[in-house]
Amino acid sequence: MKIGIVGAGAMGCLYGGKLAQAGAEVVLYDISRPHVEAVNASGLTIEELDGKATVVRLKATVVPADLSDAEVLLIFVKSSATAAVARQFAGLAKPGAIAVTLQNGLGNEQILREAFGAERTAAGVTSQGATFVGPGRVRHAGVGPTHLCLSDNSKLAALAEALNRAGFETHLEKSVDSLVWSKLVINVGINALTALTGLANGRLLDFPQTRALMADLVAEAVRVAQAKGIPLSYAEPLAMVYTVAEKTGRNRSSMLQDFDRRRPSEVDFINGAILREAEALGIEVPVNRTITRLIQALDALHVEESAAPSHPPA
Repeated sequence: MKIGIVGAGAMGCLYGGKLAQAGAEVVLYDISRPHVEAVNASGLTIEELDGKATVVRLKATVVPADLSDAEVLLIFVKSSATAAVARQFAGLAKPGAIAVTLQNGLGNEQILREAFGAERTAAGVTSQGATFVGPGRVRHAGVGPTHLCLSDNSKLAALAEALNRAGFETHLEKSVDSLVWSKLVINVGINALTALTGLANGRLLDFPQTRALMADLVAEAVRVAQAKGIPLSYAEPLAMVYTVAEKTGRNRSSMLQDFDRRRPSEVDFINGAILREAEALGIEVPVNRTITRLIQALDALHVEESAAPSHPPA
């Protein structure tokens, strides 16, 4: 089985590297030429939870067509790029190739379905965590199960087997809606606040102000999920968010990593998704609205800064 990783950031490298280490044929695709060149020259280094580092040799590319013969495309790009890569890779992929989203947030599956079709689009959620350290190097930051769902799960059997061999506990489900929303609620309570404050996940618990904001964000998201009739996979949402923040205490969330690198965030697919769903239901979510606007303003500022000349004119 050939697996293409579309978006070789932290999570893409974690999955691609471990799949390759377990014997799968894997190609990493990313737009960062320095990162791709580092992987091809020296291998992909994965720093494990115990501090040990493993170097995995596999192919990386900046050429989308190098994934044209892949049987599975694991989509790990930032949600803001999903529509673009969906159009690009749907036109390149061979007939029958399956696109699998393991991205954060809500809305990626629908975008992929529009490009690949429902029968070739799988949705998933994972509790694995990773941090991008630098070109050719990532850190494994958290462990947890992976859940996948396709209209015909038999098409995912080989992928699930490969993921399990690679050390990713993987389950095929009839539906992942509850799991997607359960992870969304956790991301809503953590990610944007870390980006705004610059704090690692666990540090959000050290201040009564951030704990209170977490509680407000989560309460709004839970009201929306309840109004949609979507059950969550845990009984106490806020307690779960606090627990996840504590267990991933040293981790810099994906949104904070985006801010670190002045890249567009995924707020439109996280807090912004809660805002859209709430507006459709006529529910007020003022804290998520405010947080979304703040992140969007900073995203715009980062774009402005990146477009500015590095040196003032003489």
